[in-house]
Amino acid sequence: MSVAYQGVPGAFSHEACRSFLGDERSIGRATFAEVIETVLDGEADLGMLPFENNSAGAVEEVQALLAASDGVEVVARHVLPIRIHLLGLPGSEVQKLRTAVSHPMALKQCAQTLASLGLAAEAASNTAAAAQTLADPTKAVLASEAAAEAYGLVILRHDLQDSTDNASTFCVIARKRL
Repeated sequence: MSVAYQGVPGAFSHEACRSFLGDERSIGRATFAEVIETVLDGEADLGMLPFENNSAGAVEEVQALLAASDGVEVVARHVLPIRIHLLGLPGSEVQKLRTAVSHPMALKQCAQTLASLGLAAEAASNTAAAAQTLADPTKAVLASEAAAEAYGLVILRHDLQDSTDNASTFCVIARKRL
């Protein structure tokens, strides 16, 4: 069996796959819509999508896509604690940073902390994709510890999420049975 998720290894959706569907083969896709298409086309048996976060609210794009797709159904929901770290290039210093790059939902989850650090926010398609492409020493990314390990980054600050009980609900989707 296989499960599609949005992003690259180290993404929170990938962590959800590993945590809740650990035996399944994970397939990364660029967009939430591609996750649904991959399930509909039968390239993956399941899909893992972030549905909502307890502090940042609904993942509106996912909820709209699910509402518009009559070919898939939610077969399970799981809650994953989300710990977001400030990642930088080796040798980076927090004092020299100007911008934090991440998915808009992660930026929302860390908005107060980013403001207190004086960092501008820059949106990316995915937390781990931002980590994968980080090349500017004046920028950092908001992502998981797994993303730091996967892409050779260092954790400059742990737990930037504004809420200590930060968690996201992920839904597992499958093709509707006839």
